[in-house]
Amino acid sequence: MASAVVNSCIELLTGTGNMSSLARTGLLAALASSTFSVVGMRLPVPAAFEELTIVACLFLMELGLQSQKKASQARPRGAGAKKASQAVAGSARKGSAADASASQPGGANAAGAVPPSPSEGLLASKLQAAARVGDLTTAEAMMEKLLASSSKPSVISYGVLISAHARAGNVAAAGRWLDALEESGLGSPNAICMNMVISACAKQGDIEKAEAWLEKMPRLGVEKDIMSYNAVIDACARIGDVKRAEGWLKKMREEGTSPNVVSYSSVLHACAKASDATRAEAWLKTMTDGDASSDVTAPNAICYNAVIHACSKTDRIDRAAFWIEEMIKQGIQPTVNSYSTIIDKLAKTGDVEGAEKWLTRMADAGVEADVVSYNMILSNYVKSGDAERATVLFDQMLARKVAPNTVCFNLMINIHARGGDTASIWKRLREMRRCGVQADKVSFNTAIKGFVKSADMPGAERLLQEMRAQGLQPDVFVFNAMLTVSARLKDLGRAEKWLRRMEEEGLDLDAGSYSAMIDVCSQVGDTQRAEQWLKKMEAQGFQASTTTFSILVQAVAKLGDMAGAERLLARMEAGKVDASSSTYNALISACAKRGDIERAERWLTRMATAGTLADVASYSAVVHACAKASDLPRAERWVKTMETAGIEANVVTYNSVINACARCGEAARAEGWLERMLAKGIAPCVLTFNSLINACAKAGDVARAERWLSAMPERGVQPDDVSYSTVIHACSMKQDPQRAEAWLEKMRSGVGGVVKPTAFCYNSVVQAWARAGDAARAAKWLTSAANVDVEVTAASFSAVVAAYMRSSGLAEAERWLHRMIAAGLPVPLSGSGSIESLASAWEHRGEKARASALRKLGTEVPVSSGASSRPSRQRGGGGNGGSGYSGRGGASGRA
Repeated sequence: MASAVVNSCIELLTGTGNMSSLARTGLLAALASSTFSVVGMRLPVPAAFEELTIVACLFLMELGLQSQKKASQARPRGAGAKKASQAVAGSARKGSAADASASQPGGANAAGAVPPSPSEGLLASKLQAAARVGDLTTAEAMMEKLLASSSKPSVISYGVLISAHARAGNVAAAGRWLDALEESGLGSPNAICMNMVISACAKQGDIEKAEAWLEKMPRLGVEKDIMSYNAVIDACARIGDVKRAEGWLKKMREEGTSPNVVSYSSVLHACAKASDATRAEAWLKTMTDGDASSDVTAPNAICYNAVIHACSKTDRIDRAAFWIEEMIKQGIQPTVNSYSTIIDKLAKTGDVEGAEKWLTRMADAGVEADVVSYNMILSNYVKSGDAERATVLFDQMLARKVAPNTVCFNLMINIHARGGDTASIWKRLREMRRCGVQADKVSFNTAIKGFVKSADMPGAERLLQEMRAQGLQPDVFVFNAMLTVSARLKDLGRAEKWLRRMEEEGLDLDAGSYSAMIDVCSQVGDTQRAEQWLKKMEAQGFQASTTTFSILVQAVAKLGDMAGAERLLARMEAGKVDASSSTYNALISACAKRGDIERAERWLTRMATAGTLADVASYSAVVHACAKASDLPRAERWVKTMETAGIEANVVTYNSVINACARCGEAARAEGWLERMLAKGIAPCVLTFNSLINACAKAGDVARAERWLSAMPERGVQPDDVSYSTVIHACSMKQDPQRAEAWLEKMRSGVGGVVKPTAFCYNSVVQAWARAGDAARAAKWLTSAANVDVEVTAASFSAVVAAYMRSSGLAEAERWLHRMIAAGLPVPLSGSGSIESLASAWEHRGEKARASALRKLGTEVPVSSGASSRPSRQRGGGGNGGSGYSGRGGASGRA
């Protein structure tokens, strides 16, 4: 009995029928799986290698059996053999081109066909060898030669070529050769070959083709197996078509094939891909609740991970956590993927703390995190620019013995580069060498950004040397970075040096190169050269970006060349380059500085017409233009217009309109705008109060100006020299030198953090006492100013000279006149306190010699046409919302 069983098994394994082929395939698969499982404990074997080995073994087995059959057919014995020979011959006469097993996988040529020559056998071997190493071009060429030979290729040759194309993902080519095999009439491919083609379709997401080949299998004489159905369900899963995947699971049952865990896991992956967590959970529950009598198999870690992934995608982290707990209860160890799915979701949604908690939870569960899990969180820190927390996490990763990879280091380099932290960049590059991780081009191209941000040219040059030392050649991106650093340093010569080096290394300039050159020329104020680079850029077929044009427009506008700026804007429109709000704002601001309200308003209107949204800076610049022109009603109208447009005024806007009030001497209106500003929750700054004090000064209300100066510290704003000098000047203009002197004394005391007085403050007090007729007091303050190395103006000296002359102190007046000359200041030739006025006074007293000497002195020293009674303003408020009073609207005068 045992002998009969053994013989039956041998006959089954060596037979030519469908069952024999399936038995051989199953036995080989089981043996191979067991072998690779044992080997995998010591040495991991890639799945692709396992697959290739199994296919090769099947091929050799079938080839051996067919050779054995041919040999037996070539040696007929007795009547039975003769009848078999006659049967085969008869079959051949009926037109069969295949052998007796032509319908079986790997069948050989028919006995009645022309036997292959040695050269044709060599072609088949070459085809198989080429297919084995993935050389499909050679394999195809060998197949074409076989087709052209007298002995046609076997089913095995077709199968080898089809499988090779399927492994390479060449679905169209695999399908073409399957069709050719069908048309040849040689026989059918085996199930493994068909399954590989269906899997290839699945990997490419071509579900229609995968389904078509599955449906075609019976027609080709190939029986569908569980791998066939699973391949199609996998195709559905890859595109997230849950209904289709479920449909095939149902159909495989109906057609008598019981699904396995792979079938269910593919359906679960389809649910996860479609973000259908409810459906995924329902299928997993079906698996966990299945009994022994059903065909439902128990879920594995892959099934649970698919459901966890679906829950995480739909922000149901609590359910994901529940299924991890269920895994553990069922005795299934969660994997890295179980946790990393949750970590990735939390990191991407910005919940980095939650992601880190899950990372810790993963470690506590005894699951070793991989570098990918850490990179997920590091990526989020890069986006948020949180270098400190990224560093802590990176150190934690090293402490847990997780080896960082190139991506990990590049993320750290990126976060340091964004902050311009070049020291940390060097640290990471050194760590990469210590860890044996090779820095790639991305590492250096990312690092160079940090040196650009910090404008560190020596560091950037050193990085370039390091890059070359590691065998990497810098590309255009790196050289453009060097050009950008040159622009930040306003070093045109160095930028041109880097251009020459680019040419020496055979690198062509790109749009970034030209933009960097335009930037550096604009930075140094060489707008003509910048425009030349723009022309070169356009000549090479590159279109300048909005940013590049904006840089150039701002540079030209800054120089006051309105025509040039407007010409560039017209060029942008011609090139269909959208002008940004900053481009228009540069033009509006240039108009504002010139007080050209009409032009500023025209550009604001044109900005709206072009579809560019005006922002607070746009409106504030127009308000500033109105303030510059002392047109308060117009400034107030524009503030109302911007608020109607839904744009909230900011501190610059309010400073500008208060400055307009100051220029018009409207103290009450200035205070009203301050109240509106405070009501909007906008904190005033020192420029706000300086404009307000100036408004009071212009209105001649010194007490009001003093109140606002005293109120500044109470409102958390420290007065500056302009604040005090404005009040001092107001006292001076009100003919109250004693009050002005008191404020100067307070500044000189430095009590309470009061700023030191400027030249303007001293000159104001000197001239105030001079105008009041107290020449001695004026002279005292003039001496005090000189003693502290404060620049005293010619106007102050002339005021002291005039004051002494009015009090008949001509000798003292002449002494101060000589001190003025010794100070190198131009002496007024005529007018009050001039050489001529003093000479005339001496002449009036009968001192003609002294008068003559003074007139002669006037021909030998620098002189000015006259003297001003106003002190020279050292500094005004300046800029949008400036609070100073330069020009005729303020307190500036001539030296």
